[in-house]
Amino acid sequence: MMNLFSRKSPTSQNSLSLGLLLTFVLVLLVIVSISPHLASAEVDKCSNPGSKLANFTPEKPPRLSPVYPFFDAQDGELSIADYKGQGVVLNFWATWCVPCIKEMPSLARLKELLSTDNITVLALSQDRGGAKKVIPFLKKLGIEGLDALIDKKGTVARKSGVRGLPLTILVDAEGFERGRLIGIAEWDSPQVVAFVRRCIGPRSSF
Repeated sequence: MMNLFSRKSPTSQNSLSLGLLLTFVLVLLVIVSISPHLASAEVDKCSNPGSKLANFTPEKPPRLSPVYPFFDAQDGELSIADYKGQGVVLNFWATWCVPCIKEMPSLARLKELLSTDNITVLALSQDRGGAKKVIPFLKKLGIEGLDALIDKKGTVARKSGVRGLPLTILVDAEGFERGRLIGIAEWDSPQVVAFVRRCIGPRSSF
């Protein structure tokens, strides 16, 4: 005697296959419908910076930050690519720029505050005198947390579209520019620190 429960009839198999196909299509449609919203949320995390960053302009969509060399105090060559996996607050300044000097202490404190968040602060000097001028200047200001970094001939600034100082660009852990701020800011204020973490803090996968 044939056990009616030992095998499924062709009709049952067809119904099961159709059900699985419909389930797959529905899941696919849900993923497609959610993806734009997730992408939008990813971009929007750098929107609404708050009153203390009123001059901040988000980059929509984010774009790759130009990869050109700048130099440390020992004339070692670096680029933004060396910091992939970290968020970067990229500041352009000069010793002759009064507003730049005003915000340098807050940038140094920002770097310290973000030291455990895998976000760093790079201050690229536009001074033609190079490290010989920048190192004693930072020492005179009592700023120890920021490295003396030199943008020789202003190459990085020029390729990044910097037309005035100070200017600060926020670069995420994948090397994309998320936005920029023209002018100075209270970088160590709680509101600004929280925004920087939200905007360019590395994802959990890094």
